[in-house]
Amino acid sequence: MALAVENALKYQQAENSAVTDYLTGLPNARSLFLQLDRELARCKRDNSSLIVMVSDMDGFKQINDRFGHLEGNRVLRLFAQALKDTCREYDYVARMGGDEFVIVAPGLTAETATKKADSLRELAKQAGVEVCGEDILSLSVGQAVYPGDGKDAESLLAEADRRMYIEKQEQPSRKNRRTYPRMKCRVTIELRPEDGDSPVFGNLTDISLGGCFVETSAILTPGAKVRLVFSIDDGRMQAEGSVVRIDPGCGVAIRFNDMGRDEREKMHRVLEFVHNTTMFYDNRYFSKLLNR
Repeated sequence: MALAVENALKYQQAENSAVTDYLTGLPNARSLFLQLDRELARCKRDNSSLIVMVSDMDGFKQINDRFGHLEGNRVLRLFAQALKDTCREYDYVARMGGDEFVIVAPGLTAETATKKADSLRELAKQAGVEVCGEDILSLSVGQAVYPGDGKDAESLLAEADRRMYIEKQEQPSRKNRRTYPRMKCRVTIELRPEDGDSPVFGNLTDISLGGCFVETSAILTPGAKVRLVFSIDDGRMQAEGSVVRIDPGCGVAIRFNDMGRDEREKMHRVLEFVHNTTMFYDNRYFSKLLNR
């Protein structure tokens, strides 16, 4: 009899571990897909809607690097508990893995979902402050609505995930793995060394509010001060900084000078210009490929 009870307990534990995240106690990705399929079947029967919200922490790697993985785990547990405490009893909260969490919210309106996303960002911020004692953590959130954005679990999660990453790229004021969000790009810019050397051209490959990386064959020394001209045609989009790293044969990493409010606003316009220019050339490139 005792052996049968023990085996039953072991079976239950194994069954729970298959659908539950060990760290946070939330349902895991496997459980999420099963539940979302059930919710979608109910929505189809009732002709109702639901919203899927995918969230990903910005700055979590920095917490692990600076404070250690045990403190990172504390942040995840705190945030997971806050999600459970603040969601409705019929919402479904799951951890997809890493620092990515998903909420399935039946019947939630778009307006309410937007307010909910703001509250999630605040919960992430509070978790970071409680563990690390500083404002180090933020959250990017993407939403997808059934049936408008997809009619199955995979398409809804993919669309919410896509929108979440768009938010990461379009919110340069939010922290992520490198203190500031990095935007991948491909724009030809001009470098003007302060010491009077002739200007040189380079390919800007990523940029943030804090700095950028430029592919160039020019020889610049660490600490060298440079002016970067992003809009070569009219010269209006500019920034100043200093070389912090040299990758021989590849390029240079540049940190922008400290900025006040006015300078940050200008840099936001630079980021927008770089984003739009990159998209323009990407679209033209893909258009040529499709027309071959």
